[in-house]
Amino acid sequence: MSSPRDKYLALAKETGRVDKATLDHIFDQLPPIQSDQLLGEWNGGFFDTGHPVADILKKINWTGKSFRSRNVVDPVIVLKDGRRISWGEWGMASVHDMVFRGVLSTTMIYDDRPVLDHFRYVDNDFVAGIMEGKALGKDGEFHFYLKRCY
Repeated sequence: MSSPRDKYLALAKETGRVDKATLDHIFDQLPPIQSDQLLGEWNGGFFDTGHPVADILKKINWTGKSFRSRNVVDPVIVLKDGRRISWGEWGMASVHDMVFRGVLSTTMIYDDRPVLDHFRYVDNDFVAGIMEGKALGKDGEFHFYLKRCY
């Protein structure tokens, strides 16, 4: 039987609609990640669950996140003229240890928005994420992932 890591990586390759309940189930089986494991530049992607945040990220050409330190995180890096730059519209963020769904792991807290990004470890170069918070309203949690830039 496939491991949660293998299942998650397989779903990340899907180009069509992905069931949110399936993503939730696999995410909950992944181990926690420490904040120092997130330091650096990451490319981002997301799952097609029908969540409206996906449309926003497509529109702004979201390409990832930049974790410079625990207290200096640029949560929305976009691609403009072939370069990774800060979008800036959602401010900066920091990372902290928090319990989410019964697991103590690293969470990114936006400075200017009521939004939290919860992370789980997939492997050294791949991280699972769930965005949640009041700013998402009735649409609920948004599943995304990060791949380390080299």
